[in-house]
Amino acid sequence: MRITEWSKVDMKWYFGVLCQKCGSPILFALDRSDGASVPAHAAKLVLTCSLAGCRHQADYSGATISRFQKQPDVTNEGKNQ
Repeated sequence: MRITEWSKVDMKWYFGVLCQKCGSPILFALDRSDGASVPAHAAKLVLTCSLAGCRHQADYSGATISRFQKQPDVTNEGKNQ
């Protein structure tokens, strides 16, 4: 008998911006309101892209802050072990 475990997918919402160089999301804070409030603008927001091939660092103080959900990591799926 196989018992199913709880999903390990993170269904929480996060605040983030899009990388100025590669366009991927840079998540920087948990949205504890679950979308119920408008994100406040940061006085100073310097972030670094987490993608190994990018690592672009920039000032995102004037950038549009959006909400994102983490996507499941599929980089290892389909590879032979």
